[in-house]
Amino acid sequence: MTSRWKPPREERVDADAIRSEQEFREKLRDVLEYGGEDDFVAVLKAYKPDVGKEELQGLITQFRAYAREKRGLC
Repeated sequence: MTSRWKPPREERVDADAIRSEQEFREKLRDVLEYGGEDDFVAVLKAYKPDVGKEELQGLITQFRAYAREKRGLC
């Protein structure tokens, strides 16, 4: 039996991964618009449960800066 050609792994499309990424982006957009820090952390941990402490602290800092800028507190 001859093997079939497959695109390189980087070019393969996983429909579930794409759907999950789109859902995450939609939830994140809503949290950035209407939510607070706790909502942000919940969405982030649901998408990436193995996020490290330092990475999480950096992302929270970015969220706080974005929230202050959006609310005109800078």
